[in-house]
Order: sequence, then C-alpha cells, then structure tokens
Amino acid sequence: MATFLFRLGRWSFLHRKFVLVVWLGVLVVVGGLSTAFQKGYNDLFAIDGVPSRHATEMLMDKFPGTKNPMEDAGVTLVYQAPEGKTLTDPDVAAAVDESIAAVKDNVAAMTDEAREALTGPVAANDAQTDLLIGQETEMGLPKEVAEADAANVALVSPDGTTGTTSFSFDVELPADVTPADKDAVTDALQIARDAGLQAEAGGAGFGDPIEIEPISEVIGVIVAFIVLIFTFGSMLAAGLPLITAVIGVGLGALGITGATALVPLNNITPVLGIMIGLAVGIDYALFIMSRFRDELRHGRSRPDAVGLAVGTAGSAVVFAGLTVIVALVGLALANIEFLTYMGFAAAAIVLIAVLVALTLLPALLGFAGDRVFRKDAASGRLRQSDIPDSTGARGRHGKPRKPGVLARLSGRFGGTSRDARTARNPSAPTLGTRWVTLIHRAPGVFVVIVIAVLVLLTLPAKNLQLSLPSDMTSPESTTQRKSAELIEEVFGAGRNSPLLVIVDAENVDPEAESLKPLVAGGIEPAQASFVMIKDQLGNNVGVKHAQLIGASEDGSTAQILVTPTTGPIDEKTVQLIGQLRGEQSRIEAETGVDMGITGFTPIQQDVTDRLEGAMPVYLGLVVGLALVLLLMVFRSLMVPLVAATGFLLSIGAAFGVTVLFWQEGLWGLIDSPGPLISFMPIFLIGVTFGLAMDYEVFILSRMRERWTKHSHRAVADGSAGKFNAVEDSVVRGFGMGARVVTAAALIMIAVFASFIAQPLPFIKVFGFALGAGVLFDAFFIRMTLVPALMFITGRATWYMPRWLDKVLPTFDVEGEKLEEAYASGAIETIDDEPAKERKFRKARRSRQATQ
Repeated sequence: MATFLFRLGRWSFLHRKFVLVVWLGVLVVVGGLSTAFQKGYNDLFAIDGVPSRHATEMLMDKFPGTKNPMEDAGVTLVYQAPEGKTLTDPDVAAAVDESIAAVKDNVAAMTDEAREALTGPVAANDAQTDLLIGQETEMGLPKEVAEADAANVALVSPDGTTGTTSFSFDVELPADVTPADKDAVTDALQIARDAGLQAEAGGAGFGDPIEIEPISEVIGVIVAFIVLIFTFGSMLAAGLPLITAVIGVGLGALGITGATALVPLNNITPVLGIMIGLAVGIDYALFIMSRFRDELRHGRSRPDAVGLAVGTAGSAVVFAGLTVIVALVGLALANIEFLTYMGFAAAAIVLIAVLVALTLLPALLGFAGDRVFRKDAASGRLRQSDIPDSTGARGRHGKPRKPGVLARLSGRFGGTSRDARTARNPSAPTLGTRWVTLIHRAPGVFVVIVIAVLVLLTLPAKNLQLSLPSDMTSPESTTQRKSAELIEEVFGAGRNSPLLVIVDAENVDPEAESLKPLVAGGIEPAQASFVMIKDQLGNNVGVKHAQLIGASEDGSTAQILVTPTTGPIDEKTVQLIGQLRGEQSRIEAETGVDMGITGFTPIQQDVTDRLEGAMPVYLGLVVGLALVLLLMVFRSLMVPLVAATGFLLSIGAAFGVTVLFWQEGLWGLIDSPGPLISFMPIFLIGVTFGLAMDYEVFILSRMRERWTKHSHRAVADGSAGKFNAVEDSVVRGFGMGARVVTAAALIMIAVFASFIAQPLPFIKVFGFALGAGVLFDAFFIRMTLVPALMFITGRATWYMPRWLDKVLPTFDVEGEKLEEAYASGAIETIDDEPAKERKFRKARRSRQATQ
C-alpha cells in the first residue's frame, strides 16, 4: 500500500491543477445536488423494537388522526399573574387574551380548527372540566372520581394565579417549525410580560433549533492555526492543513445534507460530523506535512518528498482513518437507526478527510512550491534562512540576519529551529526526549500516578444519568426551562412527564379472576378491564393519579393517563416506567388484553435504555478491535494490552469529569447541570477509540522503527549511551514522534473544546467530553503511561511468539518497504526542476501509450 500511496502523492503533486479542479468540481456537484434534493433534517429519536413503539402504533391505529407523540409539534403557553392578582382579574385577563389573540393572528402554521380552539387558560379550563365531569358521570363513575380526574389535568392552579393553554403547529415534524412562527409566539408572550405577567412557552414545537453557531469553528481554526505556526514556523505551512480540513468538512456536510433525500437523518448528525471532521482533517494533514518536511531535510526533491510523506505518514493516516471509520460504523451494532446514520455520516467525513490529505494536500504543496519549507538549490537541504537557530541565520544575499518572531517562537517551543538542530544531530535533546528521559528515571512512579489520577477521575461516572433533550434539560435562562419549572412548581413535577397507557381489550378474557367482580356488576368485560387496569396502575408507588381519558369508537380500546409524582429527568420516573411495564406483563397474561405505555417520556427512556444496553457490547468490540489491529501492526503482545488498558482508563476519566462538571455542576461552573444526552457515552467511546489508535500508531511506529533499524546498532557502537536497546527505541522514537502528536492533540482538544461556546447544552457536553477524552488519552496514556510501562517491561515489550507472527497478516504502516525500495533505486526519482517534471510526465504518458 505504501508504494501505491507514494505514487498517488507524487502524481497529485505533479498534476496539481487537475487534482484541484477535480476536488472543486466534486464540491460544486455535491453542493448543487444537495441543495436541489435535500429534504431537511428531523429531530426524532424514536426507534424500532422497543415497548413504546408498539404502544404508539396501537394509539395511531385505534385512534385515527392521533399523531405520534414524538412527531407532534405541540406548544404549551404558561401564564402567571403578578403577585397579589389572579388570572380572572380584568387587567390580567385582558393581557392574556391579547397575547393569545396575537398567537392566533400571527402564527402561520396553524389549522383553522386549532386556531378556533385556542383560548385563554381560564376559559379552556372551564370547558375541559365541564366536559370531563359530564363524560365520566355519564359512564357511571362517581362524581367525586370525575372531579378528581378533572382536577388532575386542570389548566389553572387552585389559587387561580397560574394557567396553561396549548396548541400544535401544523407541521409534519417539530423540526419543520419556522423561525418566523416561533418569533410570533415569542412576540405574543412579550405582550403579557409587558403587562406584568410571567409568560413562558415550552413543548416539542418550541425547542431551540439544533445547529452550530459559527463561533466554534472560528475559535477552533484560530487555535489550530496558532499551534500550526509554532509547529512549522510558517504561516503558509500552517494554513494548508486548515484549507484542506475546511474543504473536507464542507464537502462532507453537503453530502450529509444531500443524503436526507434518501434516508431520514437527525439534525444532530451534521453537528457531530463537522466536529470530528474538522479535528481529524487538520491532524491528518499535519502528520503528512511533518513527514514532508523531514524528507526535504534528507535532500529529497519536492515531488519525491511528497510521495515519501504520503507513502509513510500517509500509510499511518490511512490506518488511523480506517480505525476511526470502523469504530464509527460499528455504532450500527446498537441497532438504533438514528445512531447508525450518525455513525455512517461521521465515518464518511473521516473518509473524505483521509482522501483530501492524500491527494489535495500534495497538490496544494505543489502550488506553494518553495514558499513552504524552502530549500537551498545546491545542497537540497532546508535553507538556513528558513531554519534560524542559536548559531544565527543568513538571508537571501548571505548576510547574517536575526531570526523572525515566528521563527524564534517556533524554535523556543519546539518548532523549526529545534528541528534543524535535531536534523543535524539526531541525539540532540528535545522537549519530548527530556520528558521521556524523566519518565525513565522512575517509570513506576509515573505509572502509579497516572493510574491513580485516572481512576479517581473515573469514580463520578458511577452516577452517570442519561436522557434525551427536553424542556427540563434546556438552559435555565430559556423560556422552555422556565415554563417546565413553573408547571412543576404549580401543578407538580409529574405534569411534565405524563405516561399514556393504551389498552386494547378486543380479546379480553371475561372469565379472568380480576374482572369477575366488575363483570358480575353488569359492566362489559372490555370496560371492566379498563377500570381494573386504571385502579391497579394508580396504586403503584410513584403514581400521583391514573384516569381514563378516551376510548375508541368501537369501545374496544382505551387511553389511560398516568401522572407520576416525579419529573421526566428524575430517576424515580425511570423506575416507575419499569415498574408499570412489569405490571403490564402480569395484567396481559391474566386478562388477555394488549397493553402498551407511550408518551414523550417513555419513548425517550426506551431510547436511553437501548443505548445503555448496547454500550458494553460496543466497548467490547472496540477494545477487541484495538488488540487485533495493534497486534498485527506492531508484532507485540504487550503493546496492544497496554494500549487497550490505557484506552479504558482514559475513557473512564472522560466520563467521570463530564459527569462531575455537566451533570453534578462542580463548583457551580455550569449554570444548568443535568443528565447527559443518551448517546453521548457510546459515541464518545467510538470517537475516542479511533483517535487513541491514531496517537498510538504515530508514536509507537517511530519507536518500532528505531527498534528494528537502529537501537541494537546504537547499543553496539555506544551511541545509545546509558540506554539499552529497548530504552533507546523508546526514548529516541518518542523524541521523533512526540512533537507532532502533541501538536495534533492540542489542535483536536482546541477544536472540540471550542464547541463549549455553543448555545445548546448537549453540544457543549459533547465538545467537553471529546476534548477531555483526547487530553487524557494523548498526554496521560500515550505520552506517559505507555513509555513508562515499556521501560518496566523491557524486552518483553517487543515479544511476539513466532507461531503467532507467522499466522497474523502484516501491515506496513511505517512504509519501511517503500523506503528500502526508494533507497535501492527500484523506484524512479525525479528532481525539482520543472523541465524534469515535464519530461517525467511525458515519459510516463509514452509508456502508458505503448502498453
């Protein structure tokens, strides 16, 4: 593969205009098709094969015209009178009526029926109360029971100060509600607020749109640019990885948008894809450009240096990218449609990032010419004027000159100046070699410290609580959160988490023991089952009230509203749903009815439960994959075990600190702590695993290269100093790879952390968790724990049983065979002269024509 990548990279460099035109053409075509055929994103989290799905299907089948609870774009308006007044006071009532009228007059997406039905809380409550009491007493229920049922769903508080009214936007999905209609509601609420009332709005139809504010990309790119300047000491060189990353992310985002024409995609899908694509796109280009600069220092021509960079570092990029892709595609194991599509979309963006790094980046390096990492034409080395160091530098006319600001800073922090000294003297100390030498002095101490710190940080993860976005998980400053809290305060927490039980009694057993008393009293078996089930469900701990709220036209199916005592994000509500489903199984077996529990809260909980159940399986998959891949690449038993153990430690610590800050609100730094979004853990596992393997490959490949080619000889000739062969491979290999991995990790952390600036809480949490995962894995595990354990294990680090070595396939991610072929002359070389480049292309075309 390395030889193929060498030829691809050099060909892209030589045919840069063609490559650029192709990529720009693909960008234009994909953008055009996406704009023409995209159907937009949805905001649904419903999945197949869960208990609430069956209940929802029964609801829609037995009650025609009823909408799926997850698709209903309902809005609840909450009004609270000023202190000392009630909603019936003339001035308060007038303000509420004016606000309601503004909603009816200015919201476009509302049916005439809904517009006519929308009234103020007091009028709506009176009509609803009269209707419920009349219906239930006609059904033979005692008046006190009917009054209790009416009070449970009352729209006005007992003291008359607070009331609610609701309507639904006339759209297919909540995501289809336009900003104009939301603004109309906001403006209507302001009328009541100006009159002194508290007026809030919540519900699925009034949620904040899930989209990325550009501030995150800007911050991430700026920080990445600064890191790249310190790394390369050149603004032009620093800009190329950003250009390729932005093009790759743009193409990927357009492709994902276009894919909505074929499959339903959640509107979180592009958010996560952009976040991951921007980070890996910059890092992959960084790895290749760093190797390109190294090849130039060895006297290679620019076309050959690009080819060798793509063939060596590019091989590692391909391996790392495929690892990330496999981890993301593996999300399909959870068997959750929206999560599967999210994984596929993110994997597609990573694939594009790899292809861009292998082809477009070499083309851009061709356009940049000697303006990137200039070389002296006579020596073929990087010009001293471009690599200033403490010995001084010379300008264009041979006169000494003082290094520029960027060059001085990059040299101070490990940039080009230090690289130049290292190129002239490979044993020259760098920050990386100093760090690993410090570890060498007391590796056991570092192992204990790292493990202790990460384990302690993991402990809060035992309190992990998951949920999907709702009004109660919105920021405390939003009207959605205020409306939910006001309803909870006045009507009880359970009003925000109603459970809808559907009972199909078409096949009810009239001889069931629990129904006999009611049937004997003259009640039809179906009606008897409804009453019995309502009473039994209402007797469960955690249930505030249970009541019949509707029946199908044929009388065979009923809706039972169960109001919990706790809210939607309370763990007791989760326990209650499980308790009721246990009760459901017993009742179905006893009476022959078909039951199900649905509603916004149960549906969301089913998604959360499915995700939690899939996590151990998925974690086992990625850890097993890591063991196998690293075993094949590094031909060692110890390296994969250390890598996998380190990954578990870093992912545990990432979970722990995320729970500590975002769920438990450590030190009050987070203004709206609460449960984490349900699919964050499994997605964090997949992404962190892929990135961990990136850093493992880029650092360990340098160590193994040193071990197989130089360490034993260095020990024999004394150049290894006090180190044995294993220690020399760790120290020197770490020194060669640490700087680029440090830069890559800092860039990725910056990109992820920049998403904390987003307005939506769960996007903030994603950015924080991914940044924490990279921080722990790159600096605690790959750059501290791994070398420390390698020092301790000694020669066992590179031990591999011969029989296993023969059985496993070999992957040359270091491009070793390519370098040997290039050095032996088996691969044709070309120099930097344009005429020679033209001659090479002409000769190649001639050979192709004769074949």
